[in-house]
Parts: sequence; C-alpha cells; structure tokens
Amino acid sequence: MIKGVGGVLSEKENKLQQPVRITLAIVLWGLILWVLTLGMPALVPVAKAIFMVFVLPSGLVEWLKYKGLVGENRSVVAKILLMIVAALIWYFVYR
Repeated sequence: MIKGVGGVLSEKENKLQQPVRITLAIVLWGLILWVLTLGMPALVPVAKAIFMVFVLPSGLVEWLKYKGLVGENRSVVAKILLMIVAALIWYFVYR
C-alpha cells in the first residue's frame, strides 16, 4: 500500500509504474543537488559524489528489485556493495 494525500492508494490505483517512480526520484535528487550548488561552485564535487555514490546505486538496486533480480533480503547488501564500488570509482576517476 502507498500512502497518498487523500488516504491509502493501492498499486492499481497509483498511475505511475515502478520504473517511472524510480526515474523520477533520481531526477528529483539531481534537481535538489543542482539547486543546492547554485552560486556555490565549491559544492559541485560534493553534489556529484552524493549523486554518484548514493542516488544512482540506490536507484539501480530498486530497479533490480522490481525486475526480480535481487530479493528483498539481499537488496541492502547489494546497495552497500554498489555504493562502495561507486565510491571507489568516484575517488579514483573524478576526484
């Protein structure tokens, strides 16, 4: 069940499919981080790191859960592993 403004919505009543919601969440995080860096160029590397290390791996694992490739129990482990890999990539490539 999904809690809506007017009450509780079921999956059938919700008009957005899961992949669309995942994509919208990633885009929203990108916009939030972009707005926070306006006028503050020193924060751009930090925003890029947050997006690459936390947002993208979380979105990828949610998509894999939706496709049934990762179970509910292993999703936390998959998120942590992908975050570690993303942090290493960011550190050695984009630092």
